[in-house]
Amino acid sequence: MESKFKVIIIGGGPIGLLAAHALYRAGIDFVLLERRQSIIEEQGASIVLYPQTFRVMHQLGILDVLLPLGTELDHHLSFTKDGKVFNESTRYQRIRESHGYGPVIFHRTELLQVIHDCLPETSKSKILTGKALQNIETHDYGIAVSCADGSTFQGSIVIGADGVHSKTRYLMREIALKGNPLRDWDMEQPYKSTFRLLYGAFPASSLPGEGYDVQSSGKSVMYFSGKTRGWFFLYDKLARPTTERNRYNEKEVKTLAGEFADYPLNGTLKVKDLWPNMSATGLTDLQEGIVKHWSLGRIVLVGDSCHKFTTHLGLGFNNGVQDVVVLCNILRARVRETPNGCPDAETLAQVFQKYETTRKSPECSLMADLENSGLETRMHTWSGPLYWLLSRYIAVWSIVEDFIFRFGISPSFQKAQVLDFIPALEIMKGKLPWLYPMEEPKV
Repeated sequence: MESKFKVIIIGGGPIGLLAAHALYRAGIDFVLLERRQSIIEEQGASIVLYPQTFRVMHQLGILDVLLPLGTELDHHLSFTKDGKVFNESTRYQRIRESHGYGPVIFHRTELLQVIHDCLPETSKSKILTGKALQNIETHDYGIAVSCADGSTFQGSIVIGADGVHSKTRYLMREIALKGNPLRDWDMEQPYKSTFRLLYGAFPASSLPGEGYDVQSSGKSVMYFSGKTRGWFFLYDKLARPTTERNRYNEKEVKTLAGEFADYPLNGTLKVKDLWPNMSATGLTDLQEGIVKHWSLGRIVLVGDSCHKFTTHLGLGFNNGVQDVVVLCNILRARVRETPNGCPDAETLAQVFQKYETTRKSPECSLMADLENSGLETRMHTWSGPLYWLLSRYIAVWSIVEDFIFRFGISPSFQKAQVLDFIPALEIMKGKLPWLYPMEEPKV
């Protein structure tokens, strides 16, 4: 008898679409609900993928189509505001040598397009747009989702992949406190912002694979060049940390861009040289944090809906991929071992708790990635004498960079998991082994 177990995915961003891929390969039915009218929109700037994520993309049959669209980062320089070079990092080369490939930067829209297009047609038909989540109701045998357009959907569980301002997380909190108003739960706005970010894309103006950062007190810049376009990120420290959601207007965008106008991007370009050619710009606060509760009943969160980092190290998306991997591995195993293929509410609660516990444990790099991302942002913005000293005079030493890589970056890559039900040849081969090897295909 065919299982009636069905997942309702909320959110059609990169993590939601990857969840669709993983569930399809796991043999689990799903429907994906996206509030926007189109899955593919020109939104956001760039996303960096690391070797551990390429392994999962390879398992899902996406990598061969995806890689040609990206640019492997190869060279990185650090400048002061007056254009003085004070560090040349070898981080990218170390990653390539140790793990088989360097970090690759993609335009977010192109990444999203590839992930979507690589789904089989039967799965694409399960992606529904214009479906803004309005309410979730749970019962003993399933879950019901209602949308703003009046449509309703029945399923077994909900996976909230709807980002930093997750409506799924909001409704989950509402359900928890309705049952017990005194219950210890996350705040409605669980993340704190200490910085804001102005980002944008523009036609490529440097050699592909180049990366630069500019550091100063309270402000920093990152600039990367791809094959056909480049991206810059202007970081500005807020007057005070906030948990409120700020919405910025065009005037505020132009004002902040003006404050950065004379900041260098590399040895020849300044922000003001590229600003007239900008596209896909946006100004947003940079939230940081990990929520305390990732699930309730038949609802579970993945990606930015349950953890958010600053963007200096580009680890947010890669951690979202790990969420999908760990959750789907555990969920698939429980579905398959349940006689009717439909685990009960108690079993699902155990699945979700194991997923959360695993992701928050030292077995994974989530907690360390949050700390390291925040540290990098504070070092680049010289947010105090210690951060200035670390960034300007200590981290520049090769022996220090080697120590950070050997005992920080590299171990976090090695412990990344893969989908344990998809055999594939290992193509990311470097000096260091992966702690979770892929099962090789049977000949």
